[in-house]
This record gives sequence, C-alpha cells and structure tokens, in this order.
Amino acid sequence: MSGRLTCPIIDVAPLLPHSGNMVLLDEILDYDEESLQGRATIREDHVFLRPEGVVPAWMAMEILAQGVAAFDGCHAAQAGRGPQLGFLLGSRKFSLYVDSLPVGADLQVNVRISTSSGQGFGVFDGELHWMNAPEDIQASLPQGSLVAAGALNVYQPGEAGGLAGLVGIQGS
Repeated sequence: MSGRLTCPIIDVAPLLPHSGNMVLLDEILDYDEESLQGRATIREDHVFLRPEGVVPAWMAMEILAQGVAAFDGCHAAQAGRGPQLGFLLGSRKFSLYVDSLPVGADLQVNVRISTSSGQGFGVFDGELHWMNAPEDIQASLPQGSLVAAGALNVYQPGEAGGLAGLVGIQGS
C-alpha cells in the first residue's frame, strides 16, 4: 500500500505492533505529518477492566502510546511497510484528571510530534479526552473532557525509514 490512507480507519490492528485484546484503539479519525487523532472505547472485554467495571486511569498512557504507534503505522503503510516495534521510554509532565474510566467511556486520542533526535528517539505530546463524560464529571475536568495529558518519550530501533526516519525530518 502506498499513498495517504483514507480516514476514518476502522481496522487499526494492521497498523499496530499489537494484537488481540492488546489493541486498545478502535479507530483512526485522521492523521497528517505531525499528528494523529483517534478513538478508543472502554468495553466490557477490556484487558485491564477491574471487577468494579472500570479501567485504571494510568491506562491512558498506554492508549496514548498506541496513538503514537498508530501514527507511525499510518506512515509506514504509506511507504509500503508494516508496523514496527517501538518502546515507550517514559513521560514528562504527565497528568491524570480522573482515577478511572468506566465501561462505555468514549475517548478521543490526540498525539502530536514535539521533537526528535532523528536517531529513533522522539517526544510526542498527547491528550486523552472523555467525549461522553457525565455532566458532573465534565465540570471537574480541564476543557470539560481532558482526562490525561503529557509528553511521551519513545524509541524505535532499526533502520531509518520508520519512526527514526519520520521524526528525523522534524528537527530537534
């Protein structure tokens, strides 16, 4: 496959180095050279669902990291390559504004490349918004929907052409 992928992309799994119930993104709404917007819904079969019917808020970091992986996967597919393994090294200024997310929470994933080394290291700014939060919770959230935000530090080993090549064009 080459050329820009048509959005929305409903079948996200082929663009990620994840499989089965570890694929947490449901849809890619749009992407460009610097960012990706996606969607994830907390379902009853979520791999990290607790008995009380919620997913811990710290899962927001993994959902955002999969947004970064999907960003790279879209660009890899455009170039005729498959998804490549990458690593979440850590985060900076990562804030959580809820303790947990219930079944049915519809989440918008926003990731944007911030900086890179051109050697496979990159930093992405990410935000996760709870689009159908109850009104009482909306009142307590920044922007009425923000449940998590921060910078994700990532690394993708390998030859230039994957994230290493893509983020290298952004400068550092």
